[in-house]
Parts: sequence; C-alpha cells; structure tokens
Amino acid sequence: MFAGVRKDQKGKASELGADQVVGIDDAGEIAGLPELDAIADTVGHEVIGQLIPKLKPNGVLGSVLGRPKEAEGKNIRVEAFMASPNAALLREMADAVRDGKLTIPIARRMKLSQAGEAQQLAESGGAGGKILLIP
Repeated sequence: MFAGVRKDQKGKASELGADQVVGIDDAGEIAGLPELDAIADTVGHEVIGQLIPKLKPNGVLGSVLGRPKEAEGKNIRVEAFMASPNAALLREMADAVRDGKLTIPIARRMKLSQAGEAQQLAESGGAGGKILLIP
C-alpha cells in the first residue's frame, strides 16, 4: 500500500505502517510510482491529474469530489464515496487523541469566525494541511 502525503509529512506518515510513502508535491516521486490498481482521492486539485496516468487500465479512482476532468476518456472506473456518521467510532477516535495514540497534524489554526475563509483556503489547496477552527 502506498500513502501519498506532502513531502514534509512523510516522516509522520511512515510511522503509520504504509509500505511506501510518496510526496504528492514531488513530481519526481510521483513519476517513480509503479502502475496502481486504485487511488483514493479526498483532496483533488492538480495532484489527481498527475496520479491518474499511474492507474492501470480498468483501475479504480475513489473520490469524494466526483469525476475529475483528467479522468475523461481514460479506461478507469470512478467511484464516489463518503463518510457516514458513527458516534461510537468518533468517541473512540477522540479517546485515542486524548491518550496520545492518534495525532492529527495541524497546518493552520483559525478563528471560528473565519470559517468561510478557512473553507476557501482548504478548497484551494493552499492550507498546507488540516485547518483547526478555534473559538
């Protein structure tokens, strides 16, 4: 299994047990990928356009964002997916964060009153990672 993260987050991602961690902001690392059976895209932006050519014929792109324009005319299957609410799992994850067993790297902290700006920043890919909204 490959994990794709920003190059400066590779160390942390390696600790999670992926077979290989690839810097998705490094064209050389993307070029070095073998053909892939599937890609899960939760981010979009220009990176997915660089990854789609790495999909095998009849490969699968799972996306929370719909069919990207780069998938048009390609012999791949695009499948939509989304998360479902699960209170028990959310509690388990909150406990893991509290106990230091799960960490979430935060790129920016913004006031809740800036939620609109934070959303725009996240959608543009300019946040550099997760944004934490604080009161």
